[in-house]
Amino acid sequence: MDQQRHVEAPGRRQRRVFSAPVLAANQSFSRVFRSGGSFTYHDGLHPGLRGTLVVIPPRTVWVTRGGFQPTPISIKAGERVTWTNKDTANHQIVGEDGSFSSAVLARGSSFSHTFALGGTFGYHDGLQPALKGTVVVTPPPAAEAITLAGSARVVTYGGSLLLRGTVANGSAAENVTISANPQAGKTVRSVLTVTTGAGGSFSVRVRPVVQTVYVASTAKSSSEPLAISVRPRLRLGLISRTRGIVRVSAARGFVHRYGLLQVWQPRRHVWVNMKRVRLTRSTVGISPTIVSTASFRVHVRHGSRLRVLMPRNQTVPGYVYGVSNIVCS
Repeated sequence: MDQQRHVEAPGRRQRRVFSAPVLAANQSFSRVFRSGGSFTYHDGLHPGLRGTLVVIPPRTVWVTRGGFQPTPISIKAGERVTWTNKDTANHQIVGEDGSFSSAVLARGSSFSHTFALGGTFGYHDGLQPALKGTVVVTPPPAAEAITLAGSARVVTYGGSLLLRGTVANGSAAENVTISANPQAGKTVRSVLTVTTGAGGSFSVRVRPVVQTVYVASTAKSSSEPLAISVRPRLRLGLISRTRGIVRVSAARGFVHRYGLLQVWQPRRHVWVNMKRVRLTRSTVGISPTIVSTASFRVHVRHGSRLRVLMPRNQTVPGYVYGVSNIVCS
């Protein structure tokens, strides 16, 4: 009888269970979650392989020890955002422009605010000012609609993507302003202008260095915000059969953060963690690049495939998880 993989959500009186059929290589399984929460799951064939899926309800921000999730959050004018404290410590939501502020929120408490106007609204934790977030509010649609899409939603640091869009009136030679709003670090907001071609279409190649929200605008209307995520660039190399080096490039340093050295196990078809590799030094490259480096000892069989994974909790703020190239020992 085929075994099945299943997931059980903890902390509920009535267990919510779902399972997939046995998945062969390159097969997939999907499920729609109707409510928010943290759901643990495991592999029914290899019970030691476990994970957790966090589902955040629409227009909701969770306040955690590590910061606000998600940020930025995009809504439409007239919609309400609710912040819920998921941490054991107290927090307070304070708008940067003073337009909204919550009481001190204990664990499990919530605060809501309705954004009537379009714009980008920053906020921070009144008790821990270093924790910051952003709400991007799309104004009500105007008669002249603008679309904006990207050739990718995630790029690796140093890479680029193509932004494409169309102005609904279809006229050529109209100026479109593309604003880039970086979500972390010292990178400042930038603006560039492109001109529409035949049919009102336009395109521009951009190179975000941190997570960035793009908006296309004319004198009459703006597109919905488009968030592009960025991974740090990881390069793994072997100095000898027993020593390796990993370099992490981004617009900020990652000294004291770590990556996970992993080895491929062909029989199980999984990457297995071997050790943490802590980044110990950094050098300044061509602005704004900073290269963080770690050297380490490694003992594996000849011909083993190795890589380094940098988890999201080590790359935030401004970056999603990163994976290095694969090398053979």
